[in-house]
Amino acid sequence: MRFLPLVFLVLLNNTFMCAQQANYKFNIFGNRSILLAGNVTGSVTDLGLAYYNPARLTQLETTGFAINAKAYQFSSISLTNVFGESSKVSNNDFDGVPNMAGATFNLFGTRFAYTFLTKLDTNTDLNYTTNTMSNALQDVFPNHEKYSGAYNLKSQVKDEWMGLTWAEKIGEKFSFGITAFGSAYRYSEGSTLSHTVLEADNTTAFYQKLAGFTQRSYGLIFKVGANYNIKKADIGLNISLPYIEIYKEASFNYKNLISGLGPDYDVFYDYQLKELDSKRKEPLSVSLGAGIPYKQHKIHINIDYVTGISTYQRIDIPNLDLGETAPTVVHFNEERKAVVNFGLGAEINIKDNLQSFIAFSTDFNGFTTNANVFDLSNPNNKELNLGGNFMHLSFGTDWKLNWANAIFGATYTGGSGSAPSPFNPDGNPLDVTTTPDTHAKYARWQFVVGIEVPFINQKIKSLIK
Repeated sequence: MRFLPLVFLVLLNNTFMCAQQANYKFNIFGNRSILLAGNVTGSVTDLGLAYYNPARLTQLETTGFAINAKAYQFSSISLTNVFGESSKVSNNDFDGVPNMAGATFNLFGTRFAYTFLTKLDTNTDLNYTTNTMSNALQDVFPNHEKYSGAYNLKSQVKDEWMGLTWAEKIGEKFSFGITAFGSAYRYSEGSTLSHTVLEADNTTAFYQKLAGFTQRSYGLIFKVGANYNIKKADIGLNISLPYIEIYKEASFNYKNLISGLGPDYDVFYDYQLKELDSKRKEPLSVSLGAGIPYKQHKIHINIDYVTGISTYQRIDIPNLDLGETAPTVVHFNEERKAVVNFGLGAEINIKDNLQSFIAFSTDFNGFTTNANVFDLSNPNNKELNLGGNFMHLSFGTDWKLNWANAIFGATYTGGSGSAPSPFNPDGNPLDVTTTPDTHAKYARWQFVVGIEVPFINQKIKSLIK
């Protein structure tokens, strides 16, 4: 029991990560774009343009290769009111973060860029065992000799994007661009709960419940950008079109086993369902931004609108015959609401080869209902919604060296949201349910180190000159 809160917090941290699929600014791409908290629709000057505004490709002065600046992050999650009013437990984690790389090039007198980015990457394999029987089980087995309980959770979300960007100037002030991203997406979760009891007469009772799913999806995401230069500002517009699914597959497994209690109580249900119908949906979004020069400095303003998605079945799981009077309905629905985010950043010119950045942006969660493994394993088929609203703060420097640009800085993310409780009212520590009073707070520090290197033949000519 004393170790369970920390184990559960690791589980909850991963579940918050999965819920970030509807936090649209949780991961930021591009070296300077990170330091400006993604407020760069009208002013992006790095390879993040493939994501934030492909029309800005025409504004890049040099052709080069860049590695995304994000490297490692320290995250902390705390849970209040778990055991009662004012109780609190917390957990910290240090790991790598999604990254990006790419380059620009000229072909037939036109600007192109290719990019590779990891949109999302989380992976958890959690195991918990105990020899302490809950009060509810002790009432059933008062004379037991030995007990073993175990809980396992596996969860993984990975979304890899590969993009090609094209942009063209139309007149002196207007630019237009398109990025076509190919997405390879995989989402899988599974949970296993078991109890084993040895009674005084050497008979054994065993209970096991297993639920899990896997969803794969391959498709396209198009981003259409425009940029317009006026005397006192650069104005940018970026439209991210809804996800176009090309290939999909999904599977679902459920097992419920009770053995050793007699014919009136023993059950065995085992479902291994493959080739299920599934859907992955990503909403339409529109971003408007501006880069406004002020003396030798620049102000960056951004506003983003993301449409909602009406309720749909992420995986179409048929009703299950579990021995009840009516088939059991398995909920696996997703619904998103429309959100509006905004942000502000400042680029301060310290000297010709050194700029500093500071920025903030909001990041509201769009989930109204999100599909997760808790929906599948909850005995009451109650949908559990996870996720929170965040604020991102960032700061750092861009140092221009003779051979490259070096990026240094840090970002902070803070927010809160609802959370499941690891304890049932009957005291069973291995069943996950929800309580309205449980609250989670999340904090993350990302330490930013990146580099941009021009193509070597170009740099050699420059150094010789």
